[in-house]
Amino acid sequence: MILQALTAYYEQLLKQGKVEAPGWDSRFKVSYELRLGPDGQLLALNDLRQEVPKGKKTVIAPRELPVPHRVKRASGVTANFLCDNTSYLLGADEKGKPERSRQCFEACAALHHKVLDGVDSPAAKAILAFFDSWEPDTAPTHPLLAEQWADLNNNANLVFGYESPDGAHWLATTDDAIRDAWQSAFDTSDADAEMARCLITGKEAGIARIHPAIKGVMGAQAAGAALVSFNAPAFCSYGHEQGANAPVSEYAAFAYTTALNLLLADRNCCQRIGDTTIVCWAENAAPAYSNAMLMFFCGGAEARGVSESDLAAALKALSQGRPVSFLDDKLDPNQNFYVLGISPNAARLSVRFFLRDSFGALMKNVNDHYERMEIVRPAYEKFTYLPLWALLRETVNLNSRDKVPSPSMAGATARAIFSGGRYPASLLEATLLRIRAERHITWGRAAIIKAYYLKNPHEDCPKEV
Repeated sequence: MILQALTAYYEQLLKQGKVEAPGWDSRFKVSYELRLGPDGQLLALNDLRQEVPKGKKTVIAPRELPVPHRVKRASGVTANFLCDNTSYLLGADEKGKPERSRQCFEACAALHHKVLDGVDSPAAKAILAFFDSWEPDTAPTHPLLAEQWADLNNNANLVFGYESPDGAHWLATTDDAIRDAWQSAFDTSDADAEMARCLITGKEAGIARIHPAIKGVMGAQAAGAALVSFNAPAFCSYGHEQGANAPVSEYAAFAYTTALNLLLADRNCCQRIGDTTIVCWAENAAPAYSNAMLMFFCGGAEARGVSESDLAAALKALSQGRPVSFLDDKLDPNQNFYVLGISPNAARLSVRFFLRDSFGALMKNVNDHYERMEIVRPAYEKFTYLPLWALLRETVNLNSRDKVPSPSMAGATARAIFSGGRYPASLLEATLLRIRAERHITWGRAAIIKAYYLKNPHEDCPKEV
């Protein structure tokens, strides 16, 4: 169900022109352009990085560009097309392994010849001429590369560009002939793949042996983690290996990972609660639904120019099944909506929860939670509704070095609010523990106790509740 929903979301984005077609990564971080002339000689090294805000500071960061689909690397030598690091595009050796760097460069050259041989494009011919004439040993001392060599070898990604004799220039990833050649190569790349019925699309197709990595989950490996993987005999059955244990087509694997990576990269669609990263999306791919959900659930409305009163009115209307205008869009309470909670688990991802319901039903659960939390609050308190992150903060010692709430408790609390289920007992226990330890009952802690006993009837319920 999770993978089907993500695949449908990708297809909706594709219809709206918001993502690239299969075979392309929509947002890949690229630092430099290797601009080539007609004869394949390197003409310039162009810095593609840009200034981006980070908190109160501005930092230099790589630019996100659409590039050909990236392969998932383990320990072997596997090249990417048009865009890769210095070991593959330049044959550079900075790790004391010159033989491996040479293998990387040769693998990259072979891939480009396989895709571009016979392509009638000046840019394609220039790239092939570059691979035929480039000497990897001269890369560190090349006059156009020496000054930036330290940055180039700091995990920077490079992309080919082309400059024509008349001075016009463009990235190779935008050249129509090269794009067509790559698309044709990508569509036929799984010709030798094992054929089976895809569990997501229901069609007979080549099965993905290894699924692309998921990036952006806090606490997971920086290189990405897997939502579906089988890498040990204990995980396999009936003699199947890796992806054949849960047959998913190459297309579906690309689609669901692309969709999830896009959601994780959009701060308006995801929120971290404890060790759980929550992503949400509407079936019609309208961003206003996820923006509104995270405002209702996690706060931050004022930063988007929405007042607390307007937010409360919109939440109330949706919980009653009435459509509302919000963030220059109309929110339909009958729109299907999904909420996925995932947490890191070494090289894999664990699913904390997955909910599918109408947007109005989910909003009713959130609104009911806030109604249970209503309590007299101090005049100086800025929150009308206590967002989830502030609720969980009431369960930790703010004077300790580690101020992170219990991961299991945070995930269970989020799921209870979204689903309308019972609050976890660990929420009450953590709140009472802080009250006993600090001898201080904040309005937030009192609200948690009140909400807990209202939702979870108990024979020992205090009469004040």
